[in-house]
Amino acid sequence: MVKITGLIRVFNQVRTRLQIGLAPEEVASFQELVQSSISQVEEICTRHGRPPGELLPGPSRMAYQFLKDLDLNDLPLRASHKPDLAVGSLRVRNVVGFAEDTAQQLWQKRQHLLDSPVAREELVEQLRHHYSEVERICLKHGQSVTGLEPRTRSAYAYLRYVSEITNLQDILAAIATADRVRQGFRLPSNSHLEIHLLAISSLWRFRQHGRALIFKVNIGFIKADEEVWQALIGSVLSPAQFTRGRQVVSAFGLTEEFSNVLFEVEAMAAPPAPITRGRVHDLEESFERVNRTYFGGCLERPVLSWNQTLTSNKFGHYQPARDTVMVSVSLDSQEVPESLLDFVMYHELLHKKHGSTTVNGRRVVHGSAFRAEERLFADWEKTEKLLNQLARRQANRR
Repeated sequence: MVKITGLIRVFNQVRTRLQIGLAPEEVASFQELVQSSISQVEEICTRHGRPPGELLPGPSRMAYQFLKDLDLNDLPLRASHKPDLAVGSLRVRNVVGFAEDTAQQLWQKRQHLLDSPVAREELVEQLRHHYSEVERICLKHGQSVTGLEPRTRSAYAYLRYVSEITNLQDILAAIATADRVRQGFRLPSNSHLEIHLLAISSLWRFRQHGRALIFKVNIGFIKADEEVWQALIGSVLSPAQFTRGRQVVSAFGLTEEFSNVLFEVEAMAAPPAPITRGRVHDLEESFERVNRTYFGGCLERPVLSWNQTLTSNKFGHYQPARDTVMVSVSLDSQEVPESLLDFVMYHELLHKKHGSTTVNGRRVVHGSAFRAEERLFADWEKTEKLLNQLARRQANRR
């Protein structure tokens, strides 16, 4: 696999531009951006003697296909005088570094943080102060946090996610599990392993810094069990476990537990007034159809937002604390019929309606009442089958 730096950033920039619409004088430069990005990918793949479908990792492959499928002769236009909107270019100093320092602190002070509620509260206050400062700087520049460049926005979302005490406790529990598993591996002489849970685009990254072996792990793994952590750590420390470990890790990366966390993190930086119109579908129109048909038009409209991450197995998420329905941009495609988008919208709105319950100490979000009402969707069995088929196609592209 070959990762092409900047391809996901171009994908996000192009998608945002399509949502806003292009002024006539912007069309030529937009076409050039798309065409040059496609050419760069294809040139790199040609040098490696393999097509993009085989050479690129999943998200890059999906981003390339998105660009490749665009009809550059049929682009959404807007009037030249209409104010332009930020596409994610504002950089705030030290946000990414502070997020990485936080992940390191969580590992190095893990036992103290587990044992001391006061220490956890102090950390939460530090995080809230830092992300509030980011919000202040954005406001000073007349932007929301969605105007941040992608890495900074991701770091901001991470800080907000960790600052919620239940999420912090989940992360510390995951670190404790990783720590137990780590002790079963032999490390190189005079070295030590640090495991940092972060909001990163890959499943994991590994590097050596002096005597420290820095293992950055995607925050989506906070729900992973010991078997998955064994595979994760084994992938980098044990050559004998590499192939098997990568298979287990990749499989977990396709689970709903993993995707749920990514949606939760991204929701932390959801725009206050997002653009609901996608390249093909409009979330506002989908909500109106579903609300009118299944809720008698009585359901209060939540915040509706396309996410920034191409997903292959989970296509929507409801964030109750922010009353936000976030839908995967993977559904904003010509191959996705309107009814399929409406089914995902309906599923997430049922979460808004039913909330969650606790059974035997476990949080339940798909209770019997939820499942019964979900089956009221027109052609429910056929639509669910189509959604599963789409998930398999997307997974194969990864």
